[in-house]
Amino acid sequence: MQFLVKYKTVIAIAVIIIILVVVRTFSTGHFKNDAKKLARPSFNHSVIISKEQISTIAGNILIVNLNEDKKLMKDLPEGVVNIPADSVLNRENFKIISGHKGPVLLLSSDPAVSSRIWMVLSQMGRRDIFILTDNPDNEVFKNKFRPDTLIRPEI
Repeated sequence: MQFLVKYKTVIAIAVIIIILVVVRTFSTGHFKNDAKKLARPSFNHSVIISKEQISTIAGNILIVNLNEDKKLMKDLPEGVVNIPADSVLNRENFKIISGHKGPVLLLSSDPAVSSRIWMVLSQMGRRDIFILTDNPDNEVFKNKFRPDTLIRPEI
């Protein structure tokens, strides 16, 4: 009994740490639990939209031009927003994208940039994001996703 009285502060801190570790371990908010679900649309190419398919999308569409190239914007409907790819996560720009009610189409001259921004926005919780492209058969979309084996060798 004297042992408990003598080390009650240490025991209390250890119990609190153990409780926090258990809660954190069994919570569902970890990325590792959702990674396959988030990447599934990318694997089956359901997020790639051509300019001809824009009319088939229902709802208020927001088209985000990720680069400064104005020639990509011809033959597009109203509502194109210019946000450089390197500033998508700025507070104001992310608020525009996340606050939009309806589908968001990402447009870039480099499909790899659109794909990366799509993945980041998907991880941030945004749904109804699509990659707008002139060439849906681009080589970038045909590459199989391969995780970095140096980070997680068990994959």
